[in-house]
Amino acid sequence: MKQMYTDCYCTQLRRASSNFTKIYDDALRPQGLRITQFSMLRGLARLHEATLTALADELALERSTMSRGVKLLIDAGWIDYSAGADDAREKILKLSDRGKKKLQDAMPAWSKAQAKVEAHLKEYVKSSTNKRLIEALESLQIAE
Repeated sequence: MKQMYTDCYCTQLRRASSNFTKIYDDALRPQGLRITQFSMLRGLARLHEATLTALADELALERSTMSRGVKLLIDAGWIDYSAGADDAREKILKLSDRGKKKLQDAMPAWSKAQAKVEAHLKEYVKSSTNKRLIEALESLQIAE
């Protein structure tokens, strides 16, 4: 079905986001991952260890959404957790060895999806696509 034109940036970004998600999900499917799961693993790798709240903040996700996603990754054996030092109810999350391997094995598929997105955008973003696109998206994250 062809999308109807709209000049609303929000609607256009939501449509683009939906298609971006499909591109990454399709690429990561053979690895048994969705882009949301891959992002959680990658975010935790960047942080080394984190509380659920810190990981949710890192990925700009609602804590309840993060909680459901992390539970699946714990059940898969990709994330380990321990009780927090200050609050035993707060979990400290860390990639397990299996999680590190899963992330490493999935990187080539993610890179292919990344290249596919860049290929679509090269016509519209004339200079270094990756750098300019990331800068534009980062600026939108702090827009008021």
